[in-house]
Amino acid sequence: MTFRGFSSNRGATGRQQTQHAFNFNQPLSSVSTLTADGLCRDCAALDLETAFARGHELYEDARRGFNTRRLASCRSANGTIYLRDFYFVTSLGRRLAENRGCKLCDFFKHHVDDPGHHGKTFKALVVCSSEASLFRAPRRNARGRLEKRRDWDEMEYNVFLTVVPEVDGIPRTGVPLRWLETEVPRKGAIYRATEEVADEDGKRLVLPGVLGPKADFVKFGYWRYNCEESHGPLCTPRKPPNQTVTGFKVINCSKRPFSVERVSWREKYVALSYVWGDYPDTDRWPQTIRDAVAFTIYMREKYLWVDKLCIDQSNAEEKKYMCSKMDAIYEGAEFTIVNAAGDARTGLPGVTKVPRTPQHKVELNASSARVNLSGRGPTTSTSSSRPGNSDDVYRDLLNVPGAEYDAETQGHSLWLDNYRHGLNNNMELPLDEMLSLAQGPDRAAKYGIPAEHVDFYEDSAEHFGLPFDEFMETQKELARRIGITLPELVPYLQRDLARKAGIPDSEPLRMPTAADDTVVSHNRPKKPLPPGKTPGKITLVSTMQDPRVTIRKSRWATRGWTYQEGVLSRRCLVVTPEQVYWECRGMAVHESIKLPLPTLHTPVWPMGVWCFADYMLSGVFRGDMHRTPELQYGFQGKEGDDDDGAAATDAGGRVKSLDGHIRAYTARELKWESDSLNAFLGISNRYSSETDRGLSLILGIPVWTGAFADGRPGLQHSFAMSVSVWFHVGEPTEPGSELYYATCPRRADFPSWSWIGWAGRVDFNGDNTDNSPRNKEENNNPTCTSRADNDGYDDEEDERNMADDAHIDFFKAMTSSDWARSVDRLYSASMVLHTEDGAYSTLLSGSVSLRDFPIDADKKWLLTIKKPFVLGHLRTVPSRNRWEWGRLMEKEVEVRMSVPCSERELKEGHASGEMLSVLLFAGTVPFVWDVKARFLVLRRVGANSDSGAKGEERWERLGRLVLTMEEWMMGEYTDAQAMVKDLPVRDYGRDLTLV
Repeated sequence: MTFRGFSSNRGATGRQQTQHAFNFNQPLSSVSTLTADGLCRDCAALDLETAFARGHELYEDARRGFNTRRLASCRSANGTIYLRDFYFVTSLGRRLAENRGCKLCDFFKHHVDDPGHHGKTFKALVVCSSEASLFRAPRRNARGRLEKRRDWDEMEYNVFLTVVPEVDGIPRTGVPLRWLETEVPRKGAIYRATEEVADEDGKRLVLPGVLGPKADFVKFGYWRYNCEESHGPLCTPRKPPNQTVTGFKVINCSKRPFSVERVSWREKYVALSYVWGDYPDTDRWPQTIRDAVAFTIYMREKYLWVDKLCIDQSNAEEKKYMCSKMDAIYEGAEFTIVNAAGDARTGLPGVTKVPRTPQHKVELNASSARVNLSGRGPTTSTSSSRPGNSDDVYRDLLNVPGAEYDAETQGHSLWLDNYRHGLNNNMELPLDEMLSLAQGPDRAAKYGIPAEHVDFYEDSAEHFGLPFDEFMETQKELARRIGITLPELVPYLQRDLARKAGIPDSEPLRMPTAADDTVVSHNRPKKPLPPGKTPGKITLVSTMQDPRVTIRKSRWATRGWTYQEGVLSRRCLVVTPEQVYWECRGMAVHESIKLPLPTLHTPVWPMGVWCFADYMLSGVFRGDMHRTPELQYGFQGKEGDDDDGAAATDAGGRVKSLDGHIRAYTARELKWESDSLNAFLGISNRYSSETDRGLSLILGIPVWTGAFADGRPGLQHSFAMSVSVWFHVGEPTEPGSELYYATCPRRADFPSWSWIGWAGRVDFNGDNTDNSPRNKEENNNPTCTSRADNDGYDDEEDERNMADDAHIDFFKAMTSSDWARSVDRLYSASMVLHTEDGAYSTLLSGSVSLRDFPIDADKKWLLTIKKPFVLGHLRTVPSRNRWEWGRLMEKEVEVRMSVPCSERELKEGHASGEMLSVLLFAGTVPFVWDVKARFLVLRRVGANSDSGAKGEERWERLGRLVLTMEEWMMGEYTDAQAMVKDLPVRDYGRDLTLV
């Protein structure tokens, strides 16, 4: 078949063939004889200077509309998905697996995984810099239009080389889908080292940074200057006037020997975030701290804060107080130095005496052959081609003859690209027609819907055989039940269809229908690539692994204490083994890449500041909000707390952010169990309101301490919801089972009903996973198995545990007058929080004030459930639906256990009375039509022997159980009591106390 935008002509004119007959394909040699330049015969035949130049010309011509090259996803005849079309340099075959001694082969080996794998072959491609992983690919909206055009009209592009595996089904000019976004950051891109061109200052996208053995503090100062001048309150150290840190101490870096002094917290200072390591505390000044002092001086600062030296480790009260002030300390720092290169003894590479891992580079003699590339418009082959000309011959510009290209792509088609283009045009449901402009302004006005929605409703009414007005009444009720307005219904249904097709919520819904991807005017003169760094030579330099990837793989990123240090810091200078990386709330940059920083900033209103545009690769310190290991894009400035939701007025957004922080924090390690809460206090403080009204945390559990939007008290319902919604990430006991188990150690000093009482990765709302057995069957997806990638991230596990937003939507609904009305019925158990000695106690209901209630983590806190309802039995029966594990009294059931537990053990435990499931919360939230009843699965741990409460039963939370009541039952319930009555529960007859 012929691709859209490809010429139907299979050949080219003799003149065109002559112009573009040049290619780098060489027969592979099994015998390596090195040249005087240290190259094997195959590498010596390459003219990489010309390859870079011609690749650059291809992309520049496409940019002006002289050819129709367009980044798009395709599906091969064997089902492989890939991206077309990149400039093909050469096939490397299997020579990277050979020990040829060739310096170019050895250089290429640094940029691939497992070059010695049997049968694995590679190729080299030249890619346009605007398509690097640093920039999100342009995307289209629901009407097929490109997103807002980037202000790059005056920019000059660059190109880079990447080494790609040769995959069956992918043509020579293609790369596997997501290669640029996943593999290039892991291995780095290859650029030509070039001279700076005077009239291109700040205009070339992108240039490589050639690194020396020492860190470039002049460059760091430039980054800081850009931050201070552009980002304003986004990144300015945060020290509210009413906030202070009593007894604040710092290292005075200007004195010799260094000394720790008490200073006013209003003084400017730098903070250090590092891992101490498995060493005794005898050395007060290990190499990392010494290097951090030097770093501070080089950045022209005087004071440095280091926890080990600035907190008296022998003073328990001081340690406790400072732990509660971590948010103030890290938010108040000018910047934080992060050691992602090791531990306290390792030091900071490139700062003083600790060496850096050298940057990979290779210098070659430039070829004497040169191609005449004038840089003044299209080449001879395209001189007659204007934008839209049907005689497009750009396939030959890809350095693959047209006939060979056609043979390689026979039977290939444009395909679904979740990340760039949305739904394919040939999907079964015509979503493009749903949004086509319609005739019917009277009906649009009558129902207050956009005119483009009328055709969809008319077609739907006809399909169901209903009069239009009658059908619209059902749609109004449907929208009300979902919790949205009628104009929002079509986009909601459209998104639901897309979600079932496997497209993330953040992605657009259509393939492009227009070919107008021209960025600049075709009349704008082209500029050639800058000259090489050394005349007569071509120096290739590697950008190396993206520091974001390095940070996420570092030991620093595995420790619990360092999590909040990274999140709370407003500016971070991260030292990796290879280079230094800057991340603030407005941009993220590193030494091996030079970017035109002012050009890439965009205004943030109404703040009137500037930060990196949303198409820029973002940072890694905002909390692990994302469920995939891939790096993410987007900078959304919010004063004070950036885009992590802590400053949002929407409670749902703040809870979403908080859930993400808990998920990320609990995936890390703590050396001491007693730090479970302390190492999270800095995050907790940012979400706790200074008044009685608003979001707060009780021993790690999010609660609403004021009234909901409907006037009802929020404490009891929100506490019950939050306690019953979290679970530990685990595996099903058997394929298809909805009984999941983890193996998580208990932290006995903390309550079992809170995640702080356990070690192990926590998640939320797993009862409606996107990869549930139901969805797998509907989408014909294979059963997932847990496999971690090379970086230790398990994206299949993330997909399997992808959750709905019930917890988030609950807070959003109950705190918004527009949403609260859609939550018709709520039940939550009555609970009392109290200390084991009975000295402190509070009823978690009504409008109880917690502002002055002393929730001290050093005390042992118990939770007593008053007059509880418990499951009468746990005898499940097979479901009539193949995708369900089983049913309990005709209700779908799912269980998540924090400890190993089989279905037999679970049932026998409930039958014997040693285990029980207590109802904590039941109700509806927007977008979830089913009613969820949430239980805690408990195990008896004995009775209290104190004389004051002799015989009181004690229970430990082991997991949670969810029953789903179907949508049609909602109409049968007149109130919460009727809903509970329909559940298979009984009155337990006495209170339950959870340790």
